[in-house]
Amino acid sequence: MGNFLCGKGGGKQGPIVVDWSSANTTNVIFTQQYTGKLIDETTIIEAQLVDEATIPTAPPPGKSNGGKAEPQVAQAVAQTETLPVAGAVSPDSVKTVIAEKPVVKLTVVISNEDGFKDLYNLLTVSQPQFANIQELTLQPTDEYKDKLVVSVMDATTPGHESFGKQAVGGPGILAEVIAQCGPEACKLRKLTMQDFHMCPAEAEKFASALGNLKDLVYLEMLNVHLTNDTVYPIAETLSKKNPKMKRANFGENGIGAKTKEQMSALFAQTHKGFTLDAYA
Repeated sequence: MGNFLCGKGGGKQGPIVVDWSSANTTNVIFTQQYTGKLIDETTIIEAQLVDEATIPTAPPPGKSNGGKAEPQVAQAVAQTETLPVAGAVSPDSVKTVIAEKPVVKLTVVISNEDGFKDLYNLLTVSQPQFANIQELTLQPTDEYKDKLVVSVMDATTPGHESFGKQAVGGPGILAEVIAQCGPEACKLRKLTMQDFHMCPAEAEKFASALGNLKDLVYLEMLNVHLTNDTVYPIAETLSKKNPKMKRANFGENGIGAKTKEQMSALFAQTHKGFTLDAYA
């Protein structure tokens, strides 16, 4: 999408919000999709996050105010089967907030370690020209994925000449992004990482940083070389410091049955109805 004008109505012009793709480099490529509720050309409504089961099948009836009917609140259409996106309404409390900027689902393809550095430079400081990020999906290029796999496997294989020495990194920088994220990224509701192999030290940094995302609802870490020892601290952080969490997916990491049971026990104590996926 190109430039997007947003504001709060009343003739007052809000900031000009440009597409995240304008920040593309040779190291990192952004693709965005708007998930806010578009009311008119200049207004987006962002509603509170609600459970899927509570999203009404029809808009609630308009209320009468001195004989004048108040406008109805439109029902949102979820972008995915699991994530209730901005614009959803609760039948118990219809409360809308006029967003200063639209919210987006952002997919980021990273080509090398410098791509994570570019991401750090963008997301750890205020970027008023860009929309706020509601969902963030990170993927490596095939070439970068292969280099990470070789680097992490060599660095974690006892007896290998590169044991303990990581030749190619990057995912650890994402932990620093999360720990210091700026206003456009600090309200993330869904974070997906796929095919970014990380060494134990990087996973440890990631576990420590996740607690900074207080609005996080869903976390997916697919095929990132997590082990029983490195995934448990991540689950522990989520259970203690991320109160809005509803689901975590650690699939394709070879997590053992005992560790799955231990993680499930953590969330059973802190998050009612939590869904944990950790298929091999």
